[in-house]
Amino acid sequence: MNNFGTLYRYEVKKILGRKLVWIVFFICALCAGMFAAADLTGKYYVDGEFVDTHYHMFQVDQEYRRALSGRVLDQQLLEEMSEAYGKIPPAVERYTLTEEYQTYARPYSDVFNIVRQWTQQRNLEDFRAWTPDEKVLYASRAESIENVWQSLQLSDAEKEFWREKEAQTDTPVTYLFHEGYSKLISNGINTLGMLVLLFVCICMASVFTEEHTRRTDQLILSGAKGKSVVYWAKLAAGASVSAACAALLSVFVTGLVFVIYGAEGFHASLRLSLYLWASSCTMSFGQVCLTALGILILTAVFVGVLVLVLSEVLHSNIATLSVCVGAIIAGLVGNIPYQYRGLAQLWDWLPMRFLNAEYIFDARTLPLFGHCFVSWKAVPVLYILIGVLVAMAGKAVYRNYQVSGR
Repeated sequence: MNNFGTLYRYEVKKILGRKLVWIVFFICALCAGMFAAADLTGKYYVDGEFVDTHYHMFQVDQEYRRALSGRVLDQQLLEEMSEAYGKIPPAVERYTLTEEYQTYARPYSDVFNIVRQWTQQRNLEDFRAWTPDEKVLYASRAESIENVWQSLQLSDAEKEFWREKEAQTDTPVTYLFHEGYSKLISNGINTLGMLVLLFVCICMASVFTEEHTRRTDQLILSGAKGKSVVYWAKLAAGASVSAACAALLSVFVTGLVFVIYGAEGFHASLRLSLYLWASSCTMSFGQVCLTALGILILTAVFVGVLVLVLSEVLHSNIATLSVCVGAIIAGLVGNIPYQYRGLAQLWDWLPMRFLNAEYIFDARTLPLFGHCFVSWKAVPVLYILIGVLVAMAGKAVYRNYQVSGR
């Protein structure tokens, strides 16, 4: 173990001693920071005329949302919102620019968007035709998510599983200010995931290939620990740096988002999310964010192991990087229709797609032995099992290289 510890620390120092690692990390941190503040920059124009700055619009909306915090999404609030939106003149091309909207309706805009999402209303005219009714609203949401389950090709067992989860949710829902957590869930996890994957692919591709490139592998493999401990030390070092990058970027982005958008709303119901509105997960906004960030760190370790082993198999950091970047691009642009249930689900469980709250908290489960295992529990276990198998296979390749190599 002492030998392993010494080699592990040496390999970590080698990785962190590369300028490329720090350059890529700071570029990722810069991109993450730009993501957090992007919505607050620039100005809002209509037909070429300046209307307002995005930052001031954010401040106004944030104040209105905080004023709504703590109110129950019940008949009284629905009637207040409906009355406010009813003051907007009919047949207006851009109703958000009217004085009536700014004065009366805008304070209820977040509740209005939730109602539209639950009832699948397309525009303001659909809302005008809707009579505010608390029971009808929650029944409409139940009907809408049933339609989502149908489109996802869920089995009867899965539908029943989620119906039980829905029954565990308190109704009516209490609105709580949740801007910071909403920002993380809607696209923060996805952005972080892409940045972490790029860091791992770029920085881990040369950990094993360095000795082959410099022709020092003959010396290392002939050493007493060359074919066993060195391999595990390199693998552990690469996985550790990958996890550290994911953790540091997560802390940095989460802290920045909370400073800008607020940290209130940890216990807010996920039903309030416009991004995951159809999710029947019983966790709160805060619990969902913590779970997603934990999965991000685990995925960074898993992808780190894959990249490290692939680099040992290919003996080329350029080839390894090409394969990894190609896989990331394929995940971004490729899509399998939901009607091909098995293939679509496996595709969305791949690391370059799974680091998205939409897939982490997907309604599609893994049915085994009469139980439905949700994605955020099943996929991390699969990653761990596959990672162990890949690591063992990589060890065999590493040990046998000297025999089949030069």
